[in-house]
Amino acid sequence: MRVDPEAEIKQVLAHYDLGELVAYKKDTRGYVNVSYTIETRGKSGPQKYFLRKYKSGVQEEELKFEHSIIHHLLENKFDLVAQIYTTKEGNSYVKRPVAEGEEDKWTFFAIFEFLKGEDRFTWINPICNPAEIKSAASVLAGYHAAIHGFTPQGRREEAKIIDLLPRIKENLLRFLEEGKPSKFSAYIQENLRLILDLNERTLATLQKQDPGQIVELVIHCDYHPGNLKFEGNQVVGLFDFDWTKIDARGFDVALALKYFFSNWQAEMDGSLRLADIALFLGTYQGTLDETPGLERLNPAELSLLPHMIMASALYIFYWTILDYYQNEVDELEYLGYLKHCLNIMKWLGNEQNWENLQMTIQNS
Repeated sequence: MRVDPEAEIKQVLAHYDLGELVAYKKDTRGYVNVSYTIETRGKSGPQKYFLRKYKSGVQEEELKFEHSIIHHLLENKFDLVAQIYTTKEGNSYVKRPVAEGEEDKWTFFAIFEFLKGEDRFTWINPICNPAEIKSAASVLAGYHAAIHGFTPQGRREEAKIIDLLPRIKENLLRFLEEGKPSKFSAYIQENLRLILDLNERTLATLQKQDPGQIVELVIHCDYHPGNLKFEGNQVVGLFDFDWTKIDARGFDVALALKYFFSNWQAEMDGSLRLADIALFLGTYQGTLDETPGLERLNPAELSLLPHMIMASALYIFYWTILDYYQNEVDELEYLGYLKHCLNIMKWLGNEQNWENLQMTIQNS
């Protein structure tokens, strides 16, 4: 059923005291949720906000989880995140039936402060300069320190990475068995042995770790330059907390390293920029040395970090196949994402690259 965006936005705004809708523009950068920049006019004059329509299937407990995290960060002076506006009913979100007569299925909406700063990058091929890298690393460290020890309301449905890796194998084999023949599936079949082997080896390594040496906290789980706003070389905004979950903070750092520093250019696709990784990690560690509440990555976490980067590549691979097999997407676009993930895995699977990465991490 086709939905009129303007009518839907007005219906959501009716739950708030934020004025009447003047204009709206769809955000074309996201892949999961539908979002709009909206402009209103009320008692205080024209205002701009960010409205998110959450993806189908999201659970109400997941919204409570995400929103409690944002409230906690703001209460603890981590002011780079967007305020969530409260409805007339006192809630942080609006829920509406998906369709008339289906009151057991809901669509969720939330309105956020419109963050200042420039949307300078996306998650694809971001090339940050050294000052931007240092600022981003410092912000991630500050976020980890601010959230460490906090227990959110609600719950996140997605499993921790150590529990997600077995599901990747199960669902991948099911998709290949049930899916229609395609270039996408053919490329997976060509690399299936490699994918399954790397998945098994990464899982085995994570399972051997002493849990007492692994710091867990609410990770952002989508920390990349496209989810940051910049003024000059400084990060002035951090957003998109709907992927947050409780997991190893080393996985959050590894996922950031994968996003920030994997090359996308044809001849270098999948390779990692080690000098930039060293700069990011050194800044992250140095920031925590000067920040109360959380210590730097410990030796066990550092030793595990290359394996967490491999887990990050598998994690994005999993998102790619889920989206491809479960939704209507552009095959060539997703084939590009698939090849990028596989190229990272292949780069990490090279013995010399792996040793260089280990040395870079240990010396950071």
